[in-house]
Amino acid sequence: MIIFKAMNLLAVYQLPFKTVFLIFIMFSVVGWISEVLYVGIFHERKFVNRGFLHGPLCPVYGFGGLVILLLPPFLYKTWIPLYFASMILCTAVEYFVSWLMEKLFHTRWWDYSHYKVNINGRICLLNSVLFGFMGLGVIRFVYPQMLKFLNWLGDFWIMICSDSLAIFLTIDILITIRKLVDFSATMEKLKVFCDSLSDYYGNEAWFRKENLNEMFASVKEKAATSKNYISKSVLEKIDRLQNARHAAAESFMAHFPTMKSVRYSAELEQLKKALKERLKSKSKK
Repeated sequence: MIIFKAMNLLAVYQLPFKTVFLIFIMFSVVGWISEVLYVGIFHERKFVNRGFLHGPLCPVYGFGGLVILLLPPFLYKTWIPLYFASMILCTAVEYFVSWLMEKLFHTRWWDYSHYKVNINGRICLLNSVLFGFMGLGVIRFVYPQMLKFLNWLGDFWIMICSDSLAIFLTIDILITIRKLVDFSATMEKLKVFCDSLSDYYGNEAWFRKENLNEMFASVKEKAATSKNYISKSVLEKIDRLQNARHAAAESFMAHFPTMKSVRYSAELEQLKKALKERLKSKSKK
């Protein structure tokens, strides 16, 4: 069984890897609950799964929590220095994760541009202030209770739980990657079709290419006034793209309503509009 020393010796690097992994999972769950409550209470007024994964996890909070635990132990008994250290470290983690995910998936999953004080829309002052308070809560209250729980759990069950959760996490990550592939395929399909419309009709006076909605609307209007000018297959494809359910894309948009695509910005806006109209029609029924 793990024998933990005095509660003021909290450095995470003194713990076995599987114990650290369980702490990471617990922080990720706490972060997910915080996100769900915050969005549900102050914004959406309903349950929204704010996790990137399917399970109740926000890994960015897991990494943020572990980063806070890497702070020098002499800070643990302080208040103001611990607050600012937590605020800076967690803000840096959020910025880095936002940048990394954009590079990997060509999508910005959250955007704080609508806040007055922000940096590149990746981080904002409000979140940084909250991160500072969360850091105080983690070091002063949450982490000591986690250690007591893990000490009570014992080595054997720590091993069982960490191995089981690692398997579930791996499966969840693989499923999410598959959804990301489907999401990218949907965006690429929209982009290729819209590019073909622009190449074919771009020089026509009636063709509007400000955005996808205008583009599709102008093609339909032209087809209504000039029969046989627009092929039936083009109109059918527009209807399919406008009315189709894109499960992967809609799932990500529901989790991250402020998400923006670097490569497929126009296509993503089209899907957002279609999703809003679908939800609006559902609410009227």
